[in-house]
Amino acid sequence: MRSSLIIVGRNKGRLSQMITKIQLLKNIGKFYNFSSKSPGLDLHKNTFLFAPNAYGKSTLVNVCRSLRDNNPKLIRARRTLGSVASPEAVLIMEGANHVFNGSKWNKHCPDIQIFDVPFVHGNILTDEIEHEHKKNMHKIIIGAAGVKLADKLSTLKTQEKNKRQRLDNLRAEFNKGGFVHHTLDAFLAIPTVEETAVPTRIAALEKDIKSKETETQARALTLPKPLTTPAFDLSQARLLAAKKLAAAHEEAEKRLLEHIEKNVANKGRAQQFIRTGLDLLKADCPFCGICAKIKN
Repeated sequence: MRSSLIIVGRNKGRLSQMITKIQLLKNIGKFYNFSSKSPGLDLHKNTFLFAPNAYGKSTLVNVCRSLRDNNPKLIRARRTLGSVASPEAVLIMEGANHVFNGSKWNKHCPDIQIFDVPFVHGNILTDEIEHEHKKNMHKIIIGAAGVKLADKLSTLKTQEKNKRQRLDNLRAEFNKGGFVHHTLDAFLAIPTVEETAVPTRIAALEKDIKSKETETQARALTLPKPLTTPAFDLSQARLLAAKKLAAAHEEAEKRLLEHIEKNVANKGRAQQFIRTGLDLLKADCPFCGICAKIKN
């Protein structure tokens, strides 16, 4: 036979709160439709419930835990098999009804303390003292201050784990680089002369690395290739260069005579007319522009 002991309330010189009656348990596990209306079933300061296995002791504990944690899932998980209706519960504490309507409690009671099998497994030390045992015992034995200490301890443990992981990663990178790991004492025993020579050795290594990089870049270069000379069409330039200066004068004189023949009535006075026009020319000739062309 397995039993569960439940202690309810906070003791500040006296029992401040206590479950006085389990009024209703319906569609919850073995409690198909339990109702306590008789005053003879009221609970007192010390009330012991005992029964064979599978008679509802753990179910009753879960109802109290659901009330304490305001967690409806704990009751809904123990819904009576084959029942269509929702689970219901009513617990009376110091004259106040705490009602579970199938989905939630109308109010919860965080002062309930439960000492059952999960509590024993989480807090009783058996083979060895582990970190989780210590943390849980702080919460139970020391109270609110213990909860703060446990949270701080958990944070510090997490920080320690992260730093240890970082140290392991750095050690792996250090070993991957081919460096030799020394103990702290060996590190402190390094002579001052060797320590002073470190910057020079680092500079030499950096120079060697840069030289290797330059060599790699040089090896990546391809062999030189001959350049193709661009071809130009110089035929027109050759024709122009072959013309003589005298030929240009002959062409100009020919154009002048053709102009005179076309535009000047008195051919005998044409040259004098053109000479006078060139002397009086200020800009382009307003008539035909031939004077400016002759001047140029």
